Amino acid sequence: MANEQFDKDFGYLMPFLDKIAAAGRNLSDPAARNEFAQLIAGEKAKWARIRELLSGAQGQAVSKTGGDQNRPQADSGNDNSVAIKGPFAFTVGSLRPRKQ
Repeated sequence: MANEQFDKDFGYLMPFLDKIAAAGRNLSDPAARNEFAQLIAGEKAKWARIRELLSGAQGQAVSKTGGDQNRPQADSGNDNSVAIKGPFAFTVGSLRPRKQ
C-alpha cells in the first residue's frame, strides 16, 4: 500500500505533533492555550485519518454543501478573526534528501 512509503515520515510527524502539544500546554494566556489545544488536536486527528486512508480504510462521503466539519471556522463577530481561505494543502515527503 501507499502507506508503507510514508511510515518513516509518520514516525517523525506524530511525535513532533505530540511535542508541539506539550509545548502549547505551557502558554500563559488561557485563551491562547485553549485555541492551541483545539488546533493541534484537529491536526493530529487529520493526520491519523490520512494514515488510515493510506492503509486502505474506507472513505467517507464528503458533503458538497457541508464542507469539512473538522476545519476551524473564523469567528465573524470578532474583528481580530482571520478569514480562512480555500482548502488546506499539505505536502508530505521524505525529510531527508535522496542519495544519488
